[in-house]
Amino acid sequence: MLISKLKHFYLDRKNHLNFENVDYTDVYDPYLDEKIDNPIMIIGEAPGANEVAQKEPFVGMAGKNLNYLIDLSRYDRKKDILITNAFPFRTFEGNKNRTPKANELKEGAKLLLKEIEIVKPRLILLLGNSAIKAFSYLPISNSKEVKNFKRNSINNFDFPFYTTKVGVTFHPSPISFNRKDIRMALEEFFKEL
Repeated sequence: MLISKLKHFYLDRKNHLNFENVDYTDVYDPYLDEKIDNPIMIIGEAPGANEVAQKEPFVGMAGKNLNYLIDLSRYDRKKDILITNAFPFRTFEGNKNRTPKANELKEGAKLLLKEIEIVKPRLILLLGNSAIKAFSYLPISNSKEVKNFKRNSINNFDFPFYTTKVGVTFHPSPISFNRKDIRMALEEFFKEL
């Protein structure tokens, strides 16, 4: 039941947004049928060209880095983790990926809240600034609290429909992952999940 509701939600998201320079190809975790109840939800920025081509989140270099980090955590990506994005579709300028704009993240946050309500993850991990910003735009009274969370920390968080934990860390993009201090911080964070 949960899986069919989630798949329906994913296929319906594009009907709630209307932005230019957005590729509305559906990109979502391909392992939905294998998930445990209340998986860990990892939220990245937005799909890129590689993700659109494969219709799967985190398949490029950042995805390779994320898989490495998930392996360190000893969780199973297929069963224990649901990977999604702050903005569900690829944003672009010309033929290049671009960071979602604030108005896109605000609209995406409404969809993200619905996704969280369906999944009720036991832990939400926000990877990078776009995910943190989108989370702060969730249409609930305490969403701005996330901006005060320290990097590489896990904090209790109350939604109107349940309580969970929210972790804040860096995005595993090649640019940040190649910085030794960020890579080490990410490795330690994921080892302790």
